[in-house]
Amino acid sequence: MNKKHQPKVSLVFLTWNGKRYTFDLLESLKKINYKNYDIIVVDNGSNDGTQKEFKKKYLKSATLIENKENLGFVFAANIGIREGLKRGSKYILLMNNDMIVKPDFLNILVEAMERYTEVAVAGPKIYYMEPNNMIWSAGCDYHWAGYKSRNQNEIDKGQTEGEKYVDAIDCVLMIRSDVLNKHRLLDSKLFFIHELTEWCLRVQKFGHKCLYVPKSVVWHKVSAAFENNKKESETSTYYNIRNWLLVIKKNKNLLYFLWVLFLESIILVLVRSWRYIKNNQSNLIKTYFIAIWHALINKTPMKLYPYK
Repeated sequence: MNKKHQPKVSLVFLTWNGKRYTFDLLESLKKINYKNYDIIVVDNGSNDGTQKEFKKKYLKSATLIENKENLGFVFAANIGIREGLKRGSKYILLMNNDMIVKPDFLNILVEAMERYTEVAVAGPKIYYMEPNNMIWSAGCDYHWAGYKSRNQNEIDKGQTEGEKYVDAIDCVLMIRSDVLNKHRLLDSKLFFIHELTEWCLRVQKFGHKCLYVPKSVVWHKVSAAFENNKKESETSTYYNIRNWLLVIKKNKNLLYFLWVLFLESIILVLVRSWRYIKNNQSNLIKTYFIAIWHALINKTPMKLYPYK
């Protein structure tokens, strides 16, 4: 497919004091085979010299949108998405900045979207950078307590081959622009955490599909050991619990929401509390219940926990 016949794609990603990750991704994108694309980088108020160095190295190959402060993931992502829509791109590719891509990853995603018109969002196979054959995500499965990446932490032995409809895509999403225009952008109330999977759940209510495309490959610069052993922060605990309940309340019926609320506040709290105490983070028990309460009263989180 030559450039004349290739659908326009806008690649959107955010950076916040992540200069090394961002520039590595930009260098990786220089090597892709697809021709009809542009790159939109939204800087969320970095103070590590990202903006100055970007203008010296990449101003001819990418657009930099500069936010004066850190607006959080959702606000900043929507700024980039709107710019891509304004440019008339048929697809918006929203991705994390800590990625390295295979040169044909974009061609394969576009070809899949062109084949399946019912697909609103498609995503690649995502590996860890180290080891580079360990799966970080092969799409996501829905569970009442959240989404779970399929086959995470498994060495790839061919178990994730074959395109497959999945419940959600996370981290790297090729999104159809007309679906974004019809069903709105990411939910700004979520601020960060569960915002991408919420959008997937939302559009599936209208008959759209999410497609996992394993021949498209990217690598994620996150340590498998870190993923398994990291302690939870107050901010991530708060948004994880609050946002998931908001996602359920928005996209499921009342009885289902009440069932999940019961499980979260009566049953699952015992498991989580034990983990918090075991990790010397008993303060998170209070955070957990605050998050549940704020989900019920639709509390705006930015006033409670500014993004850091």
